[in-house]
Amino acid sequence: MQNLVILDFGSNSTRLSINEVSDEGKYREVFRAKEMTRMAEGMGNSEKKVLQADVIERTLDAVRKFQKHYENLPNLKIKGIATAAVRVAENKEEFLEKIKSLTGVEVEILSGSAEAYYDYVGVANCLDVKDAVICDMGGGSFEVILMKNKKALNLISIQYGAVSLTEKFQTQDKINAGNLFEFEVFLRELFAKKLPWLSEAKDLPLVLLGGANRTVARKKLGKLDEKDTTNIHNFRVYKEEFQRIYRKWLDMDKTERATDLGDESSRADIIIGGLTPVMQLMLQCESPYVMFSESGVREGIIFELLAEK
Repeated sequence: MQNLVILDFGSNSTRLSINEVSDEGKYREVFRAKEMTRMAEGMGNSEKKVLQADVIERTLDAVRKFQKHYENLPNLKIKGIATAAVRVAENKEEFLEKIKSLTGVEVEILSGSAEAYYDYVGVANCLDVKDAVICDMGGGSFEVILMKNKKALNLISIQYGAVSLTEKFQTQDKINAGNLFEFEVFLRELFAKKLPWLSEAKDLPLVLLGGANRTVARKKLGKLDEKDTTNIHNFRVYKEEFQRIYRKWLDMDKTERATDLGDESSRADIIIGGLTPVMQLMLQCESPYVMFSESGVREGIIFELLAEK
C-alpha cells in the first residue's frame, strides 16, 4: 500500500488530502484539511500580479501544519499542485522555491485547461450524472465544462475567481446596486465571448465545485436539520432555493453574512463574488437545479496517477 499526499495550493485555500492506494490500484481518502490562505489576495484590482509576503508566510505555515499529519507515514508519495494565483504571479519562482525547501516537493503549476480537465475527470468518475455543466469557482479562476454522456465537449478556465472578482467589484460588504449592475453586465459580456457553447447547455443541471458553491449546500443541509453538513456529494438544490439563499446574502452586510454563515464565516466577504457568476450561468443555461461535488481537481489527478500504474 502507498500513502499518496496531495498538496493543493489554491487561490483562496491551501488543502491537504491523504489517500491510501492499494496494490490493486484503488484509493481511499483517509484525511483532508484546509487552511484559508487567500493566495489571490490583492490581485483583483492590480495590474501587477504578485504573491504578497504575508500570503506566502501564511501558506508556509499551513504546510507546516499539514506536515505533522503525513511526515511519519510509510511508503509516502507527495504530489504538489498550484492553480490560478500561482499561475499568474510574477514571483511564482520565489514561492515554489520556498515550498521545495520546506517539503522537498516540486510543485506542478496546472494550466487553466489542465485544471478544467481534472475537474471533469473527478466529476465524471465520482458523480452520478451524465449530462451537465460543471463549474468550479476558485479564488483566482473558475472553470466551466460542458459534459454530455460523460464526455467533455467543451472546457475552459476563466481568469477571474471569487477573490479577484470580489476585489474588482467591491462586493465584500453591503453591495452597492451600481457595482452589482456592473458585475452582472461584465459577466454577460464575458460569457458571450468565452462561452458561446452555452447555447448547447439549455436545461442541463449545474455541477458545482469550489468553496463558495459548497457553502450553499451546507447552508441548505443545515436548514434540513441534517447533523452532518460536510457530506454534500451528490446533494441537489433546486433553482428557486439556490436563488433565495443567494439573494438573502446579497441583501446582508459582511457582519450579517458572517453570522448567517456560522462555521463558514471566513467566506463572508467573498461569497457574493463567488456566487454571482454561478447565478448568471444558471440563468443562461436555464438549469432546473444544481448538484454538488466533493470530487474535482485532486481526485482527477489521483485517477490519472492510478491509470499510469
